[in-house]
Amino acid sequence: MEKEWRLINLGERNWLETQAIYHALALVQDEFQTPNTLVITWPNTPLVCVGLHQVLTQSIELEYIQKQGLPIVRRGTGGGSVFLDKNQVFYQIICDKKEYPHNLRDFFEHFLMPTVNTYQDFGIPAEYSPINDILANNRKISGNGAVTYGNSRVLVGNFILSFPFKEMSKILKVPEEKFRDKIAKSLEERMGSFSFFLDEVPSKDNVVEKYLKNFQEDLEIKLIEDSLTREEEEKLQDIMRLYQEDDWLYYVEKDKRDLFQQKIKGETYFTHSSKKYPGGLLQLFIHFDKAKIEEIVLSGDFSLSPPNILEELQNSFIGLKVNQASLDNMLTNFFVSKKVDLPGITTKDIAQLIVETYSRIKK
Repeated sequence: MEKEWRLINLGERNWLETQAIYHALALVQDEFQTPNTLVITWPNTPLVCVGLHQVLTQSIELEYIQKQGLPIVRRGTGGGSVFLDKNQVFYQIICDKKEYPHNLRDFFEHFLMPTVNTYQDFGIPAEYSPINDILANNRKISGNGAVTYGNSRVLVGNFILSFPFKEMSKILKVPEEKFRDKIAKSLEERMGSFSFFLDEVPSKDNVVEKYLKNFQEDLEIKLIEDSLTREEEEKLQDIMRLYQEDDWLYYVEKDKRDLFQQKIKGETYFTHSSKKYPGGLLQLFIHFDKAKIEEIVLSGDFSLSPPNILEELQNSFIGLKVNQASLDNMLTNFFVSKKVDLPGITTKDIAQLIVETYSRIKK
């Protein structure tokens, strides 16, 4: 039996609104049980968008971006830093978690079917790649993230008409400038788009038309075009104001910015470590005092739900000894009691990376 969803087809909108809209709709849905909704939109101007769990100053070239006059926003879902512009179409899914109780991995696979089939409709050999990517000939052609706000679950993603290799290589943080060309080359080798695979790029309207058709057929959902409610409009304005505050922009690091200056003195160690997992890049910024964790920041392009659990998780590490079994035990209990979903990264992975980081320093 077909389910009915709202369609909010916004088209081109203010850059900030395109990122705040799904966050606002999810919060309103959690409070007022509003209908499941699909939003279609794209930005009116280029912007730099940082993932919810990334450390701003360690992810993007802040000084360069500010000199270019590009706006920066931290979005309400996980994933990595990206350059967004009019050559992309965003789809944003907001739905009741009770109706779609999948874990995040299954949630991605289910709702990315229409995206895969839309690319295939244009002759691009797209396929779903766990956990949240869509590839064509091993090139990433769509970036997707998910998050859960209370009883509302969100998936956001994009169709890439053409990929801004040059701009992306300039906004991403590199340890030294000599690596910039390597980043650009890597992006050219790994990323794809409509313009890469096709001689003639379809219009945004054409892409949206096929996507809406596939969305309804693949998911057995009937879309009914509608507009935002008064509560949603008000919440959208609230979220847009929030996104422009420093406390939101520096959400991950907050008052721990000194933690990102590497120093070693006595038996106190400040260090950084990172590792790539199926669920994304995990970065650790840690202050060890002897064999105990004094401070820690977890960062990366992973998807984590609940979204605002990160600070509580970080605080749970403080005072713990660097021991694989005890760290894994704490993490397991935390994840179970708080119903944490971190697809593609296990509690054992986190504990092991902390232990490896400390061991490397001691050597």
